[in-house]
Amino acid sequence: MSEIKQLIAAAKTLEQPKDYFSGLDWGGEILPREIVSFLRAAQDHRTSGWDGISAKAGRYDQHSRYVLLVALEGSGCMGVETERRQICEGDVHLLFPHQIHYYIDLPEKFSWLYITFELEGPARQILELWKNGGRKLDEKAEALLQVFLDQYQREDGLGASIALGKVFEGMESAQAAEQVGESDVDLVAKIKKHVMENLEGDLAMPALSEAMEVSESYLRAVFRDSAGVSLGNFVRSVRLVRATYLLEKGTSDLGEIAEKTGFSSLTSFTRAFRRMYDMTPSSYRKRSRVSA
Repeated sequence: MSEIKQLIAAAKTLEQPKDYFSGLDWGGEILPREIVSFLRAAQDHRTSGWDGISAKAGRYDQHSRYVLLVALEGSGCMGVETERRQICEGDVHLLFPHQIHYYIDLPEKFSWLYITFELEGPARQILELWKNGGRKLDEKAEALLQVFLDQYQREDGLGASIALGKVFEGMESAQAAEQVGESDVDLVAKIKKHVMENLEGDLAMPALSEAMEVSESYLRAVFRDSAGVSLGNFVRSVRLVRATYLLEKGTSDLGEIAEKTGFSSLTSFTRAFRRMYDMTPSSYRKRSRVSA
């Protein structure tokens, strides 16, 4: 039988669709896009790059991409919004788009693999399971990660996307990473939650002290000891991180963004933004639009 006759025979076996506008789709598959992968093995507060992000340097991060962090070697500690996470060797954690995070403590020697990516469609709902915490890296996941890295280094975009999706699928049943974060009723978690919900309001030390019903000195000491960073630094950094989101996604002018993020004036906003990101808010907005 010729190939065309085989096609005709196969086509005749097709049933008429129940719905002509809804059918097979890959939307339920995890197929990340715009994948970037690299290794972080040092911390340098002097650089404006990824290595410089830490609480000690006063730098926090928040962006529109997913970040998969694989602690291949070395353990450390990081803050993720209202919780403090211990990142143990062999842990895998997923950071979500626009989720504020910062590094509290990193070891002198470590090798942490980062995979950042974008994702659209129903697959985003599948990854919501990772908000409950990280997973332990097992032999199956190690093999799947090796396949991903091979595809990534070959610059095979589709192959790397499929392989990374398999990593997530393979880790669905992996052992959960140990939870040592702050509880929801912890004072530091309450402070962080209050800050992020009241960025336009008064977040000076007297106002925070009154809201938490503790003395200012106790508030400062508890926050620094638990969060690994000063409260004032945290407030300023969260405001600036929120500003980057508004600059990327919104149409508000700079004065409105300064007001929405709690800065007293456009001048003070611009000065603080330049100090943290080494560029003005308008330059940041232009760069993000060019990237988009």
